[in-house]
Amino acid sequence: MGYASRAHLGVTIVGMTSLDDLKDEIAVDIKDVNGSTKYRDPKDFNLNHSAINSGQIMKSQDSSWNIYKKYKWSKKIQEMVHGSFFLGYCVMMFPMGMVCHRWGGKIPLQIAMSVNAFISFFTPWIIAWGSWKALCVCRILQGLSQAGLYPAIQSLLSNWVPISERGSLSSYVYTGSGVGTVLAFQVAGVLAFSRFGWPSTFWFTGITCFVAFVLITVFGSARPDDHKSISEAEKLFIIGKVSHRVQQNVKIPWKAIITSIHVWATFVAHVGSAIFFVFFFIQIPTYMNAILKLDIRSNGILSSLPYIAAIFACIAFGFLSDFLINKKGVSIKKARIISSSIGAYIPALCCLFVPYTTNTVLAVICFVTSSTAHAAMHSGWMVNYIDLAPNLAGTLMATGNTITNILIVFMPLVVSNIVTDVTDQHQWRIVMFLMTAIGIVTNTIFVTFMTTEVQPWNEPIVENANDPEDIKLEEKKVEKEAKL
Repeated sequence: MGYASRAHLGVTIVGMTSLDDLKDEIAVDIKDVNGSTKYRDPKDFNLNHSAINSGQIMKSQDSSWNIYKKYKWSKKIQEMVHGSFFLGYCVMMFPMGMVCHRWGGKIPLQIAMSVNAFISFFTPWIIAWGSWKALCVCRILQGLSQAGLYPAIQSLLSNWVPISERGSLSSYVYTGSGVGTVLAFQVAGVLAFSRFGWPSTFWFTGITCFVAFVLITVFGSARPDDHKSISEAEKLFIIGKVSHRVQQNVKIPWKAIITSIHVWATFVAHVGSAIFFVFFFIQIPTYMNAILKLDIRSNGILSSLPYIAAIFACIAFGFLSDFLINKKGVSIKKARIISSSIGAYIPALCCLFVPYTTNTVLAVICFVTSSTAHAAMHSGWMVNYIDLAPNLAGTLMATGNTITNILIVFMPLVVSNIVTDVTDQHQWRIVMFLMTAIGIVTNTIFVTFMTTEVQPWNEPIVENANDPEDIKLEEKKVEKEAKL
């Protein structure tokens, strides 16, 4: 639901603004009841005329509080709106990492879901009041609250998942990004021309985020020890598998982290992968609309196809990675390298090819192939944070995300300065060449310098630490009890 609330705007904004002449300025034109033209006839844009004629899309434009009205926002304004989320996201990322380190992953998830529920639901009225500037503020607040999403998940995985299932269960959890994006694109594409209009997309995500908040509050727990209804046998099994890797009250060795070439290799892979993903889910709906000439209904459905493929691919890559590791087919290090390389090089090649075709089928095949392969990164560099330092997985993820999102904030500015005319395929080609280069270079750096060995600074001085021999004896005792 975190991804649904952030990703739906890629399609929703097409319904909020609609293309005028497929140039910079965007608006839908409809004649009012008196016959005076306020907006041009939308028939060139394959819109739902019955919905328009029945007043489902456009109501009176006179009221400043009309939440159904369309907006004439230039491409640069739209990019500013998209980038606003990541401004808030990167500002709060590091503090949220500290929250995860101190209190675990539950609290950041509660913050993310509750704030996004409230803001999403009231966004249509806020936009009617303050236009795109107010929407930017809403997106910044959503970004601030979601900053703890990935650090929280990494913290939970490091506390709950044994190493033998790290790739598969991590991948399973991270399918949430694909499921959320698919849900967002599908819902946004359908609801934009429903009887409720485009504001209903914001209402839908607001309500579902509230449901997610209730679920994590009632059933969630940061650690097995804190869970209210876990059985003793299950708790002993989990603790017996991961307790020797995850300690509490660990001081963060910042100097060792900052000077580690292995950590920086993972940071670089993180940056390249995230830039590609953000470009994909923000820009591809616009590309499909402007270059492939798809209407908003088809746009929502076809834009989601790559993510549907990615959901299944993510699970498959995770289970395959764990299977090969557990069967001694490949080492953990080779498994991570293979997964990351599939997730970077194949999308880079697809991105290189797609701007040379206007054939919808070929373009969608490229997008689906790219997104399917990109899902492999969940069992690649992303799991490598836990490999390097299980005690500090949330902190490392937060630090990597901070660096990444500082750079992502500038991406919409770069895109809007290159793509000044959204119907010019040559301009899109330049941007996609840039994405290809980023993907290839960043992953090459990762595979060259990465490692899967737990770093010495993973276990610094721990408050109230026991003698190492006592710890080993206790671990053996716990494992024996778990088996029983």
